[in-house]
Amino acid sequence: MAAIAPLAGSFALIFGGCCSNVYCLEAIVKHEPDSGLLITLFQFIFTCLSTLHYQFDPNGRYFVKPSPVPFRKWCISAALFFTVNMMNNWAFAFNISVPVHIILRSFGSVTTMAAGWMRGKKYSPVQIFSVAVLTLGVMVSAWADAMSKGKTMDASNIDLTSASFEMGLLILLVAQLLSAYMGAYVEDIYIEHGNHWKANLFYSHLLSIPLFANFTPVLYKQFLRLHASQPFQVPLLMAASLPPMASKALASTSQHVIFLTANAVTQLLCITGVNILSANTSAVTVTIVLNIRKLVSFLLSIWLFGNQMSGLMKVGAAMVFGAGALYGWETTYKIPQRRRAAAEEAEAKKAHFLSSSTMSSPAAVRHRGPKDKKRPVTPNPDISTEKDFDVISKGKKELKPKKSSEWDYKLAITIITILAFATRFWGISHPSQVVFDEVHFGKFASYYLQRTYFFDVHPPFGKLLFAFAGWLVGYRGDFLFENIGDSYIANKVPYVAYRSMPAMMGALTVPTVFMIMWDSGYSLPACVTAAGLMLFDNAHIGQTRLILLDATLIFFMALSVLSYIRFYKLRHVPFGRKWWKWLLLTGVCLSCVISTKYVGVFTFFSIGVPVLIDLWDLMDINRRQGALSLPEFGKHFAARAVGLIIIPFFLYLFWFQVHFSILTRSGPGDDFMSPEFQETLSDNIMTLQSVGIDFFDTITIRHKDTKVYLHSHPDRYPLRYDDGRISSQGQQVTGYPHNDTNNHWQLLPHKTLPSNEGQRIKTGDVDAAGAQYNNTLFEIRVDNVKSGQDFKTMSSHFKLVHVPTKVAMWTHTTPLPDWAYKQAEINGNKNVQQTSNIWYVDDIPSLPADSERNKKEPRKIKHVPFLKKYFELQRAMFFHNNALTSSHPYASFPISWPFLLRGVSFWTNNDTREQIYFLGNPVGWWLASSLLAVFAGIIGADQLALRRGMDALDDRTRARLYNSTGFFFLTWAAHYIPFYIMGRQLFLHHYLPAHLASALVTGALIEFIFNIEPVDPESPAPPPSTSSASNPQSHTQSHTKGHRRTQSRPVRERVATQSLLGSWIATIVVLSAVFWCFMFFAPLTYGKPGLTVEQVQARKWLAYDLHFAK
Repeated sequence: MAAIAPLAGSFALIFGGCCSNVYCLEAIVKHEPDSGLLITLFQFIFTCLSTLHYQFDPNGRYFVKPSPVPFRKWCISAALFFTVNMMNNWAFAFNISVPVHIILRSFGSVTTMAAGWMRGKKYSPVQIFSVAVLTLGVMVSAWADAMSKGKTMDASNIDLTSASFEMGLLILLVAQLLSAYMGAYVEDIYIEHGNHWKANLFYSHLLSIPLFANFTPVLYKQFLRLHASQPFQVPLLMAASLPPMASKALASTSQHVIFLTANAVTQLLCITGVNILSANTSAVTVTIVLNIRKLVSFLLSIWLFGNQMSGLMKVGAAMVFGAGALYGWETTYKIPQRRRAAAEEAEAKKAHFLSSSTMSSPAAVRHRGPKDKKRPVTPNPDISTEKDFDVISKGKKELKPKKSSEWDYKLAITIITILAFATRFWGISHPSQVVFDEVHFGKFASYYLQRTYFFDVHPPFGKLLFAFAGWLVGYRGDFLFENIGDSYIANKVPYVAYRSMPAMMGALTVPTVFMIMWDSGYSLPACVTAAGLMLFDNAHIGQTRLILLDATLIFFMALSVLSYIRFYKLRHVPFGRKWWKWLLLTGVCLSCVISTKYVGVFTFFSIGVPVLIDLWDLMDINRRQGALSLPEFGKHFAARAVGLIIIPFFLYLFWFQVHFSILTRSGPGDDFMSPEFQETLSDNIMTLQSVGIDFFDTITIRHKDTKVYLHSHPDRYPLRYDDGRISSQGQQVTGYPHNDTNNHWQLLPHKTLPSNEGQRIKTGDVDAAGAQYNNTLFEIRVDNVKSGQDFKTMSSHFKLVHVPTKVAMWTHTTPLPDWAYKQAEINGNKNVQQTSNIWYVDDIPSLPADSERNKKEPRKIKHVPFLKKYFELQRAMFFHNNALTSSHPYASFPISWPFLLRGVSFWTNNDTREQIYFLGNPVGWWLASSLLAVFAGIIGADQLALRRGMDALDDRTRARLYNSTGFFFLTWAAHYIPFYIMGRQLFLHHYLPAHLASALVTGALIEFIFNIEPVDPESPAPPPSTSSASNPQSHTQSHTKGHRRTQSRPVRERVATQSLLGSWIATIVVLSAVFWCFMFFAPLTYGKPGLTVEQVQARKWLAYDLHFAK
C-alpha cells in the first residue's frame, strides 16, 4: 500500500488538476486565443512561488536548500522543458496543417519508448502493442476534436516541397526528439540522485522564467487585453460566504485575470502529480498517463461547453482507455509477476546447489593420483558458491574507481583559459579598419542582416554566427566592407562585437586542447605543453582576432576530437545516456566543422578511421569482452551511422535552410544562380524586366561569365593565322564588352511561319540567320527547362548549339590579336555541357517603347523545392571553389607550411609603420614539425626491432603510442596531406587545423620521451622463447636486452608512480622558448606598436616579406 499511495495521489492530482484546468483555459482562450504565452508565464511564476517553501532554508546559501542534484542538470532540464514547449507552438508559424501537427505530437509515447530502447531498456510485446494502439487512439481523438471545432483537415494543399513546410516539419521532429530525451534525462536524474521531484518542480520552472525575457512586449500586450475584459461576477452563494472585502476585490478584478489565477492553481496541481509520477515510474508510463489525461480533458471540454461527441471521438476514446488499461495491467501486474517467478527460480537453484555441495563423496569413489588443487574443471556459469558471491562483491567494491579531485589539472586549465582570453582579446579594437579577408566575411554578415542574396564558396554556418553577433548588438548591416583599410568608426560598425565571436572561440580552443590531452590520460606536463603551444601561437592568435572563419573551424574540430575521445572511453558501457551524449555531440561538432568550411571533411576522415577500426574490433568473435551477436553489432553500427552520418547531414542541411530562409531579396549572388532560382528572390531585376522574344526580333546577346556581347563587324579573319592555320576569311564574330549596333542580331525561323508578327520563340526552337542558312542554324537549348516554354530576355539562360556540327558557341577571357582589335574570341566547344557555354538575351532594341510586351505585370515570387535549390548551390560552390586557381602574392605551397617559410601580410599603416603579418610562432612550429618526424622514426624503429625479435617497449606503452598518439598523428596527416592534390589557391592558414594536431603529438611525445617510470619488481618477465629455453646463454641475453613487461594499470595510477621531473623540465624549457618567441613577434600579430627598420630586419628570420624593412 505504501508503494501504491504515491501513484494514487499522482493520478488524483493529474486528472483532477489538469481536467479542472480545462475549464479555466477554455474560458480564457475562447475570448483571447492568442494569450498562450502569458498563460504559460503566469503558471511558471505561480508554481515557483508555491514551491518555494520546499527549497527555502534560512541557513543555506542564497536561502535555498543545497540540492542533491548538480545545478547544471537542473539547468539542462529547464532548458529542454522550455525549448520543447516553444518549438511545438512555433511550428504553427510555418506551413504546418492541423493533421500533420496532430500526427507528430501524438507520437510522444513512441519516441519516448524508442529513446528508452536505444538506451538499453527492454519492453514486452504487450507494452509495444498498447503504445501503438494508444498513439493511434490519440490521433483519432485529436483529429475528431479538430474537425468538430471547424479546423480544416484537408492536407492536400500542403506543398511538401516548400521551404516553409520543411522547416515546420523539422521543428516538430526536433521537438519530439528533445521531448523523448527530456523524459529519459529526468528519469536518469531520479535514478541517480533519488526522487527529488519537489526540487525538479521548483528549478525547472524557476530557471525557465528568464527565457521569457525576449517576449516582454508580446506578454505586456496580452496582459492588457486580458485586463480590459469585464469584471468578474461573483455568484450570490459565494458572495454570501466570503468576507465583504474579498467579495469586493473579486468584483473589481477582471474576470480573465481571475481565470488566469485559477488556471495557474489547477496547473500547479497537475504538474505536481506529473512530477510525483515521474519520480516513481518510467518515462513511458508518464507519457501514457498524460495521453489518457488529454483525452479526459477532451471529453470534459465537450461536456462543459456543449460540444457534440462524434462517433470518431468515441472510437478514439475507447482505443486510448483500452490501451492505457492494457499497458497498466502489463506494467504493474504481469511484468512484476514474471520477475518474482524468475527470482524464486534462481533462489531455488542456489539452494539446491548449496545443499548438494555439502554432501561428501561416496567412499567407493576415489580420485586417482595426488590431490591437485589446480585440476581443471569445466566451469558452470549457472551455479556458484556463497564464497564466490562474497569474492565477487568484495572485488566490485575494490574496483570502484576512486574519485580524485585532480586539483592540479583544474588549476592549470583555469590559468590557461584566463591567459587564452587575455591573449585573444587584448587590443582587439586595433586596428579600427577592415583587415584582409574581413572585406569578405564582414560583407556577408551585412548581407544576412539586409536579407540580400549573396554567393560564397563556403557553407553558411560560420557566416551565420557573424550575422548573429551583429543582430545581437542591433546592427542593421549598412556597411558593406568594400575595401581593406575602410574605417569602422567612421561608418559606425560594431566591429568589436564581430571580432569577439571568433576571439571567444579561439580562446576556448586552448582549454579544449588541454582537455583532449587530459581525457586521453596524459600527465600534467604533457597537457600544459600541448595547450601552451596553442596558447602562445601567433598564427592562431592573429587569425582568431579578426572576422574570419578559421576560429569556428578549429574550435569545432577540437571539440569533435574531444567528444570522440570521451565517447571512446565509454565503449565498454554502450547505449547509456553519456554514451549517447558524446556520440551525438561528436556528430554535431563534425557537422559544424563541415558547415563552416568544406575542409571539415578531413575531420570526418580522421574520426571515421578509428570508428571503422572500432567496428572491426566489435566484429571479432574472440574479443576480450565477449563476442557480439549480429543483431547487437547491427545496433552498434546503426547508432554510429545515425550519430556520425545521418544527424550531421541533416544539421548541415538545416544551415542551408536557414540560409535560404534569410536571404529572400535579390543581390550580388543572383548571377551565380539559374533563372529558376532567381525567380524565388524578391526585387530580382531579371524577373522584373524579362520580356518574351518573338521571331524576327533584333536582340543583343551576352555571355553569362565574361559579360561580353556577341559582336560582328565588317572586318574579316586573316587568310593565315599566326600558328599557320588557314581560315575561310569570313566576317569576324567576336566578343565585345561595350554595347553598340554591331551587337544586334536578328532571329529568323528555320521554316516558313504563317505570319511575321507575334510568333513567340519557345525553348528548343531552331533559328537561322539570312543567306548563310546551313552555317547559321542554331538550336536554343535551355537546360533544366521543359521544351516549349517561352524564351525571354534576362531570365532564359541558354546554349547556342550549332546544328550541323553539334558544338556550342563559347568564349573565354584571352583576347584575339590586333587584327581583331583585342576583342574576345568566339569559337565552338565540343563539350556542350560546360557552363562556360551559357548566354542570355540582354535586350530587344527593335521592340517599340509602347509595345504590349513592355507592360510589366506584378510578378509573384516562385517557390522552388529546398533540395533543388540546395543541389544547385552545391554545384556552383564546388565549381567556383575549384576555379580559384589564379595566383596571389602571398599564396604558398603545403611543403612550406610545417617549416613556416613565409607568412601573409594582412594590414599596414604607412603613417605609424604598423603592420599585421600572419605568421606562426617559429619555435613552436619547428618543434612540433620536428617531433612529427621523431614520432614517425619511433614507429619505424619499433617495427624494425620487432621484426628482429627485440621488444624495446612494453605492451602498455606501445598500445598508447600507437593508439592515442597515433590518432593525433592521423589527425595531423588527414588535415595536411590532402592539400598536395588541390589545385586551388592555398595559404598558410590552411595549416592551422593540422598545427593543432601537431601540438597534441608534441605533448604526447614530451611524456613518452621524458617520463621515467620505475620498473615494478613484481611484474612478470617475458616468457622465454624456444631458442632461449634450449640455450641458457641466449635466455640471459634475451632477458637483458628485452624490456620487462609491466602489467596494465589505469593511467592515473601509472602517472602517480612516474617521475615527472624530466617532463616538467622539458615543458618549462619548451614553453619558455615559445613564450619569448611569441613576445618577439607580438607587434606583427597585434599590429602595434610600429617597428623601426632595425626591428623589422631583426624579425626577418627566413627572409619573411615584411613591410617597412627599408
